[in-house]
Amino acid sequence: MKRLLSYSLILLVMACASGKKAFERGDYTLAVNQAIERLRQKPDHTKSQEALRLAYPLAVEYLESLATSTIASDAPFKWKTAMGYYNQINALHDQVKTSPAALRIIKTPVSKFTEIAELKKKAADESYEAGIQAMMRNTRSDAIRAFYLFQEANSFEPGYKDVVELQYQAEYNATLRIQYKEISYRNREDWVAVEPILNNMRLPFTKFYTAEQAENEKAPIHHTMLIEILGYAEGNPNITRNERNFVDSVQVDRTVGGKKVKVYEKVTGRATMFEKRAQSRGMVQITIKELSTEKQLLVNEFVGNGTWTGSWSRCAGDQRALPENVRNACGRSEPQPDGEGMLRMARQDVQRQIERSLTQFYRI
Repeated sequence: MKRLLSYSLILLVMACASGKKAFERGDYTLAVNQAIERLRQKPDHTKSQEALRLAYPLAVEYLESLATSTIASDAPFKWKTAMGYYNQINALHDQVKTSPAALRIIKTPVSKFTEIAELKKKAADESYEAGIQAMMRNTRSDAIRAFYLFQEANSFEPGYKDVVELQYQAEYNATLRIQYKEISYRNREDWVAVEPILNNMRLPFTKFYTAEQAENEKAPIHHTMLIEILGYAEGNPNITRNERNFVDSVQVDRTVGGKKVKVYEKVTGRATMFEKRAQSRGMVQITIKELSTEKQLLVNEFVGNGTWTGSWSRCAGDQRALPENVRNACGRSEPQPDGEGMLRMARQDVQRQIERSLTQFYRI
């Protein structure tokens, strides 16, 4: 609760900020944004008007100087970096344009849309060249980096050179391919299937194959995965009993002196309460190896559990003395375990564990 109040207080302070303090710290961009947000709520707010009037030209000047010095440097990805500074100027432009109160103060906000359009081809070229260099290093991590660099180049200038083909090639080189085999034995071997989990997983640069799929695609395999369905069993139910005596006072009608009156009388009851509990357990083992070296990379045993409980009571005496939940169970017959429910719970439990483990193992 304290955290929620603190967060709400921070939001309130940010909403009420005029931008004056940010301006005094030299954070001109923040000062502009805070001032405009305040003016959206209160168009005549004097401090915000003054902060915007002073901070806006300084913010634009500062961002322009950063862009200019970056372009003049030999810094890597200088064109993309310069575009970032120009984009910040454009963001301020849009903020002013969409606030009538701000537009009365900054009548001609600066934009750099033309400059960005001119830089896009150069930014595409530098990302493209960096992608080529990454591809030449011939490692999976560099192929992943190349993929995103080519993607970036294509976003700057769609269809730039052969960037689309190179992006596909980088993705192919970066993809880790795992061929899996599922073996089921012992009892209830059909209680769970791991294959649907693999088919539904969306891991970047990771793909799972059956032997047939790998053969059809002629795909180079990096890992093998053996999935062993070790079986499923349900334990014998365990019954616990608890005997209790209950005493209560209930209101009843009595005739006293020829008149009906309400009085309280003591009532007693007795209940023997039973609870039956049954548990199920299923196991799956997954072994992952590196195909080229046969090195074992992972061996995990996953245990899925299911639990069922049922209750009933045997009652004697005056049932008005019994609590409602006990009274409702008095006429209930002894329930039998829900085998399908326990199996479903165990299946879902082990599937969650497997998905979480594989996601963690193959996370980039």
